[in-house]
Amino acid sequence: MLHLTWYLACGMLLHLIFIESAKGEFYSSIDSMQDLVKVEENLINATRLYLEAQQKQLYIYSRFIQQIKQEQKSARTLPNLDEYLEHPLHSFRFLKRFVYDWDTLILGPIVNNNPREEFQHSVNDLFENLGYPNSSEVQGAVKGLARLQKVYNLTASHLADGAIHGLLYESQLDWSDCYEIGVQLFDIGDYSKSEEWLEEALILLEENLEMDHSDLYVSDIREYLALVNFELGHSNRAKSLLNENSAQLTLKYLENSRSREILEEGDFPWFANYSRLCQGKRLPEKQDNILKCYLDGKRHAFFTLAPLKVEQVHLDPDITVYHGVLSSKQISSIFTESNKKERIRSGVAGENGEDRTVKDIRVSQQTWLNYSTPTMQYVNRINEYICGLTMRGAEEMQVANYGVGGQYEPHPDYFEFDLPPDFDGDRISTSMFYLSNVQQGGYTVFPNLNVFLPPVKGSMVLWHNLHYSLDVDARTWHAGCPVIVGSKKIGNIWMHSGSQTFRRPCHLISDRHKSLAYRN
Repeated sequence: MLHLTWYLACGMLLHLIFIESAKGEFYSSIDSMQDLVKVEENLINATRLYLEAQQKQLYIYSRFIQQIKQEQKSARTLPNLDEYLEHPLHSFRFLKRFVYDWDTLILGPIVNNNPREEFQHSVNDLFENLGYPNSSEVQGAVKGLARLQKVYNLTASHLADGAIHGLLYESQLDWSDCYEIGVQLFDIGDYSKSEEWLEEALILLEENLEMDHSDLYVSDIREYLALVNFELGHSNRAKSLLNENSAQLTLKYLENSRSREILEEGDFPWFANYSRLCQGKRLPEKQDNILKCYLDGKRHAFFTLAPLKVEQVHLDPDITVYHGVLSSKQISSIFTESNKKERIRSGVAGENGEDRTVKDIRVSQQTWLNYSTPTMQYVNRINEYICGLTMRGAEEMQVANYGVGGQYEPHPDYFEFDLPPDFDGDRISTSMFYLSNVQQGGYTVFPNLNVFLPPVKGSMVLWHNLHYSLDVDARTWHAGCPVIVGSKKIGNIWMHSGSQTFRRPCHLISDRHKSLAYRN
């Protein structure tokens, strides 16, 4: 197939020019991809310098060749070459060209190719710390697009046109982009979505049949569509997509290959409500309690002159949004500090609370900030004042940034069992600071409580993960919906129960029964 031949050639070229593999991961964080944008700007400049140097070399080559052609033309005007070579100056120039000029001006520069060497060194320097993106980055981005389709009910056609939920964006995909997405989805076993993207690629390509080799590309797409349909169990459809010019390897594959396992769609019991909430839609429900928005100047003396802007989102369990907690200047300071730290791919806690594994259920990057800088000291104080809990034993702020289709599927913040050894009790509360607005998507949702929250820059969301009895509250399972357009940045602070004996004392009657029905 043309696709395989083309990418094999590109892979060999990149192996020769660039660093072999990526040191970090880019698609899971917009911040990491912004680093790549800066690198690409420098890469453009390095390429420009390389082309200018090559053009200078080509000019030297061309001028030298013209001089030699003129010399030979003069020699051939004589009755014979002997007369030309018998002249001592002609002989000298002729021998000099072979001994020095050809080697110095032509053969040496072509073999050594100094501009290419300088270009390679420049590129290696650019990617020395970041590494060069590899094929796994493209696959990660494709998984993100498939995730957006699934959660937000988007079609390949709409995404290719840049039309997302009624908004039309300038960015559009051509047939080769759709083709690559389809191939990547085929490789990971998502055959239904692969078929959709390949069909879109075929439609867009057939609109441009005047381009060179379009018939070969059409044949290649039809072959992949045949493979997809074969994997989906549509054998007749698969064979109808092939013609007598199709590759024999494809026919042999259809006849002899065993079908691979089809990627399971989201059939989890929570998915329907999760998807609905991510789209900003709630199930109808009777509201027993009236939710309020109000100013609170009595919680702490700190808020006497500048009362808290409080929005109740849910009662029992309480989920509350405090607006305008952080200013843009303070958020910029947090970013300045976090950019000094190494970002790592966010993981999912293992059974012992320490081991973390990277899974697609959580696609983001994170770092941790202590409370030593003036801004972080303020965050420490304001969080303690709002929560009414002591920050003694609290975790450092986790600063997270979500990438292409970045998400975190429904999960609890508590551990319940196998607490990390340095924890003083379980995570009694979560303070989530929104550090950016998000153009589309990226809601925080609570599937068990029928609640969704759009990110609002500078606000803080607070909820308790444990009952007063310190039993876990399974109603607080929550999720970060995939980001459609924009960059979602949040800061999480988790308070521990071990130091809260007098700040949040246990009730005489256990309230554990309230969350039993919500356990998964």
